Amino acid sequence: MKRILSLFLIFNFSLSFAQDNALEKANKLIETKKYESAYQVLNNADPNNEKPEITIAKTNLFLNYFATSIMHQMFALTDLKPDEDIMDIRGKAGNFAMFRFSADSVLINLIKKYPNNYKLKKELGYYYHEVHLKYQGSWLQPDSLLIDQFKKNYLDAYKNGIYDYWSTYGIGYAYLMNKEFKSSIPFFEKSIALRNDYPSSHYNLAYAYLYTDQRDKGIESAKKAMNLYEYPNYKADAARMIAVMYREIEDYEKAIDFYKQADQILPHDYYTLRPLLELELSLKKEEYKERTNQFFLVAPGNPTIYQDLMNIYWNNQKEDELLAFLTQQHKNYQQDPKVDGNLYFYTAVIQYDKEDFSNAKLNFEKSREVFKKVFETNHRVFEIIDSYTKEMN
Repeated sequence: MKRILSLFLIFNFSLSFAQDNALEKANKLIETKKYESAYQVLNNADPNNEKPEITIAKTNLFLNYFATSIMHQMFALTDLKPDEDIMDIRGKAGNFAMFRFSADSVLINLIKKYPNNYKLKKELGYYYHEVHLKYQGSWLQPDSLLIDQFKKNYLDAYKNGIYDYWSTYGIGYAYLMNKEFKSSIPFFEKSIALRNDYPSSHYNLAYAYLYTDQRDKGIESAKKAMNLYEYPNYKADAARMIAVMYREIEDYEKAIDFYKQADQILPHDYYTLRPLLELELSLKKEEYKERTNQFFLVAPGNPTIYQDLMNIYWNNQKEDELLAFLTQQHKNYQQDPKVDGNLYFYTAVIQYDKEDFSNAKLNFEKSREVFKKVFETNHRVFEIIDSYTKEMN
């Protein structure tokens, strides 16, 4: 009996050693960007996906280093040169080896076999999380179900002591997506405790604080996110969030300051300039005049710009000033009938609202003539012009 037991232990040790050796070899290949070769090592060690540790390693390899993915059910892998990066080839045409690997099915089967292996549940959560981020609204399951799936699996693992900064972030993110703002906060805080330099944890924590009326904490978290973000769009978005929270606590000077910082980071952005103009005009800041021009230049052919200007100026009893501004722009856009037509049209709308019907009718007709150069006769703008002019007859 002792001999049989000894042989069993030796056999298990040999299997464990072989698995560890495969994992170590695959990790070294991944470090040198030999992703296809790393998969071959892992697959040779576990071709039927029966070993939890190797299956987890395969899943991580596919999710992190795929060249191309088809619904995250099939993955292309390749070995890169030392000076290449996976993001240089991801999503581009190439001669790549394709592998079928339905990680959700594989992991679910292993979880049934090893129900107390919470690393598998964390990995399944990771898979659903990545699918949600890559295929929002276009995967095999609805987004709402994916969010519930990664939250459930991450939470099961978390409650059993298996988690990291990304899984705790994912739990917080899932709560946030479901508008359970208070429930998300401790998980974002945990994620930050595990990794303080991940900006989105700070940003989403700030978002949760904003919606739980904890604006001072929200400002602090959003400032950390702003300092950590490198991508201008995200950095400017964090600055705007700070401005929103300062505005809500009626610290308007700081709100303006952070909107201006957002504009410096990402110039000519509609979502920065609209609230900044609105704030400067309401506070009678002299800068609003230049800001009006800056906002107009974001998209002078887009009706939304004119509608926003009308709302902002009308709310501040400065509609005559806006009329003057629009009139001044004609000289710059005589060769652009779309912009020139909008200038006449919205001038007419303002005049109509002011009950200056004679001038309104004149400018509606001018807009009609200019718009004929760019729009078909059945375009809705002509119906709108007709509806205004008929009312004034």
